[in-house]
Amino acid sequence: MAYLHNQSSNLSEAANATFIPSSQDLSINQILHIIYGILAFIAIIGNSLVFAIIITYRRGKMLRSSTSLLIASMAIMDMMTGIVIYITPTFVISVKLYSYPKDAIGLDIFCRIIASEYLLFYFGFGSVLTVTAIAIERWLAIFRPFHYKKIVTTKRIKIFIGILWFLCIFIPIDIILQTEYNINTSPPCQWNQFVLHQPGTTIFLLLEILRLFLPILITLICYADIARRVLYPNKINTLAQVSRRKTTIRHRTKRKVTIMAATSALVFIMCWLPNEIYFTLAALNRTTYDITTIRITKTLIILSSSLSPFIYSATNEEYRKGLRSLLASIRFFVTYNFFCTNRYTLQTSRSDSSVKSSSLKS
Repeated sequence: MAYLHNQSSNLSEAANATFIPSSQDLSINQILHIIYGILAFIAIIGNSLVFAIIITYRRGKMLRSSTSLLIASMAIMDMMTGIVIYITPTFVISVKLYSYPKDAIGLDIFCRIIASEYLLFYFGFGSVLTVTAIAIERWLAIFRPFHYKKIVTTKRIKIFIGILWFLCIFIPIDIILQTEYNINTSPPCQWNQFVLHQPGTTIFLLLEILRLFLPILITLICYADIARRVLYPNKINTLAQVSRRKTTIRHRTKRKVTIMAATSALVFIMCWLPNEIYFTLAALNRTTYDITTIRITKTLIILSSSLSPFIYSATNEEYRKGLRSLLASIRFFVTYNFFCTNRYTLQTSRSDSSVKSSSLKS
């Protein structure tokens, strides 16, 4: 998280040096701006397609699935992450080229909400908690199928998604407290040292445990238990195994969805953990600020938002079919509009020609 860049005044200078140092470093940053822009574009388009598939494929039947509802919510969050990347300074647009608000109130809000990367982590931590919810939902679906039908309903999932989006407003609240503006400096948005002193350090660590490390631990436990039971079916949960044999097709469907969700979750965790571990150590003064490390961890976080659509398509046949159906519909719509436009143009030109010819005869 960029909001920990200012471990000291020297580090604050180093953070600014990330963007306006030597010509070699400048070229590296220009390349990074392009990479961030490409990844953000992929995240926007890919997750928009995922959301469109869920709400349109088979006339919206996927919306009856609790997993699909959670994935749709996460797709919106990852799509918004891509949009936020474009409007946040330092990612696609350099801080020196960014156009900041001129009035004090507008600049203060901009620094605390956008430049601080609050919005980025609002959607990011929302995705983390959604991944955990999917892991719990998958565990219940496979190993507690009778309880699952009573506990997990589409109505409750919709309520959970609404509550999650609301709670995410407060989950990254510490980020707002770590940013302030100075209209006389360039760039005007500056990092303070809130997280390096009490009670800032304690607040940051507690929030980091609740919003990231604990959800990731729960996710890993759920999928590890699923893997353990699948790999050793004769030793564990024999009764559930007998029950599953009676519903082979349904079990295979659940297994495919679980493999898709687990793969997406593991990739997501691998992309997020390096950044969060690094900045947790930085908050505890266990490591020093390193520009190269920041670049790598930030790129991984943005990458996590763009990979999920590819994982869904690679691991789940339903999403591949939905994608083919959606692309076919888009192709038909474009072709139909092109045909209608050309036909209208042709008719208009013929009408004009007939009018001209009749006027010449008269």
